[in-house]
Amino acid sequence: MSARTVTVHTVDHGDVTIPEPSWCVEEHTFEAYRVDIQHTGPDLVLTVPAEGDVVPVFTAAIVKRPFSPQDPRTLVQLEVDEWRSFDAAGLDALAASLVEHAATLRKLARELSVLQEADQ
Repeated sequence: MSARTVTVHTVDHGDVTIPEPSWCVEEHTFEAYRVDIQHTGPDLVLTVPAEGDVVPVFTAAIVKRPFSPQDPRTLVQLEVDEWRSFDAAGLDALAASLVEHAATLRKLARELSVLQEADQ
């Protein structure tokens, strides 16, 4: 965690000043509710060739919702894309991309572990 802070205007709690993680790329200007304040890291996107184009399959990003009643810890959020069709070569290329991206996700898991220890 860095020494930076950010002030977010909310309807329910007015101006809320909170620590800004060094990894956060979120633009903090306004949230209707304090519980919705979120820090977000850069997107790590897995793209693959499919249906004659290069498409995103899923996106991972570090997030922290410091006022969440469910889980205020630092977590990784995944967005999974819609159905895509692959021929045999495309499916093989997808499998290779998944293996490569797994290394990126493992590095992200180690980073997340350090961030979660700092949460405590």
